[in-house]
Amino acid sequence: MAVDFQCVFPQEAVILGVVTVLPGPPRVVDINGADFRSVDEVLINRVASPDVVVLSKTRLLAQVPDSMLSQEILTVNVLSRRLTVTSRSVLRFRISKTPGKVSGILRLTQKYLKILFTTPGSDIFNRSTGTGAMKAVGSTGSAGNGDDIVQNLVVAIDTATRQIISIQSRNSSLPRDERLLSAKVIRASFNKNEGAVDVAVEITSQAGRSATANLEL
Repeated sequence: MAVDFQCVFPQEAVILGVVTVLPGPPRVVDINGADFRSVDEVLINRVASPDVVVLSKTRLLAQVPDSMLSQEILTVNVLSRRLTVTSRSVLRFRISKTPGKVSGILRLTQKYLKILFTTPGSDIFNRSTGTGAMKAVGSTGSAGNGDDIVQNLVVAIDTATRQIISIQSRNSSLPRDERLLSAKVIRASFNKNEGAVDVAVEITSQAGRSATANLEL
């Protein structure tokens, strides 16, 4: 069975309840949620909190990063150490301190994202591989509403789907759980306040297993 080096980590986002910002000093966010027993990281406005204290299964305190002290708190995400590929997962791109390997649906998801975020012409082994996803995300957006950014990203996702199906058709040894059947956009929107695109892609293998790739770009 083939395996790849893991560089995509789909972490479960814990369901949150009441979130209260305490003025401090230091400025702290008081968070209530479903289950904080496996907390890995707390992101405040997408920036990691420097200090997290888990008070109980359902309550924790997270210090606001210095770069956010004078800013309004718009988003709070609590990420678990549990690796899942569901609608509550948040994909993180990083290299672990303990290198791991991936296979099956996670390997398929990782390969799909690699092609999606490869700029055409940048792969010296295959100049035609890749989409315009990075260009779409980096564009300005007409009228400030981001509609064209979202549309271009959806086109890039369709391009990645066709490319990977074509590439995999030439590899008869690839197992069905790592062979792409379809990729469907289930959510795509532009957050004007944060200047970010929120998109979710449902990736389905020929073995019938699906993974949801939640991306915040």
